[in-house]
Amino acid sequence: MQRPPNQAFALLADADANVRETLSAAVSLVGLETTPVEDGRQAIEMLADLRPSMVILDVQLPGLSGVEVCWWIRRQRHLADVPVILLSALTSQFEIDAGLLVGANHYVTKPFKSSHITALVARHLVGRPLLPPPARVIISDPAD
Repeated sequence: MQRPPNQAFALLADADANVRETLSAAVSLVGLETTPVEDGRQAIEMLADLRPSMVILDVQLPGLSGVEVCWWIRRQRHLADVPVILLSALTSQFEIDAGLLVGANHYVTKPFKSSHITALVARHLVGRPLLPPPARVIISDPAD
């Protein structure tokens, strides 16, 4: 798939079409186009020539796992700083740590709320939370 080099998009990799659709809707809310793929090998093929603004990978992808794809991404110069979110039904601390150790920015467990995905993507795109800062911050004196 050819995209203009300056077009912002997110690569979404999940074997489940319903999950891809949910992710696409969540990511679209922050203005990104989406490119869905079904397995890890397709993800790497797409990423070999393109630089997305965000990558969201299911850990249990067919072909190559999301963890393997994330590991590969972190070793590519043109992708090294692209934010990666791993999604998984695997919720053990070992699985979460493994995903984070290969370079994922976040590990989100399934089932997930699409609003959580939207917030994570927005935070990475703009470098700050969606909510504006409070009008006033009051710091109390510890002597009180």
